Amino acid sequence: MQSTNKKPEKPVLFWSGGKDSYLALLEWQSNENPEPILITTYDDETGVVPFQEIPISRIQRQALKLELPLITIPLSHPVDNRSYLSTLKIEFTSAPYRVTDLIFGDIHLQDIREWRVKEFGNLGFKCHFPIWKKSTEELLTLLEKQKKVTVKLRSVSESHRNRIKPGMTFNRKFIESLPDDIDPFGEYGEFHTEVIFD
Repeated sequence: MQSTNKKPEKPVLFWSGGKDSYLALLEWQSNENPEPILITTYDDETGVVPFQEIPISRIQRQALKLELPLITIPLSHPVDNRSYLSTLKIEFTSAPYRVTDLIFGDIHLQDIREWRVKEFGNLGFKCHFPIWKKSTEELLTLLEKQKKVTVKLRSVSESHRNRIKPGMTFNRKFIESLPDDIDPFGEYGEFHTEVIFD
């Protein structure tokens, strides 16, 4: 007899609170895919998302604005890859949904993409990259179409703080002002952003 209490299937989007994960969400939704669950890992001591430096409370407010379920996972940082993957596997297994597909906001870092595909693939998950190889112009135009949404620089690497600062607005004017050695989307860690819903 077939079970009637099967978990509903849901994709999971890795949510950092910044522009890349937001753009991945927009692109995913534009193709009439099922609405995802958001998942965010954060430092269990500081309550802050690493790299983005966004407090987990602000991530929770973002999820409320987006009207999407959110799973938050505290981790001791720095965390090794084995512990990271093991913790995520446990969380996915215990979630009230059956998780088979994972969504990421990577744009053009091939080594990171390959690592995700290999490691999560070994755990039985299929990886999706909705904004992979999208041009700066295409992604910026997509952001500009969003109403009542502002993107701010949240953290900046020390080597670039003489030219860009936390709190700056990420927009076309900002990108046009960047020197050649800073990626327009900060993909090499030059800066990280926060999406603010008005």
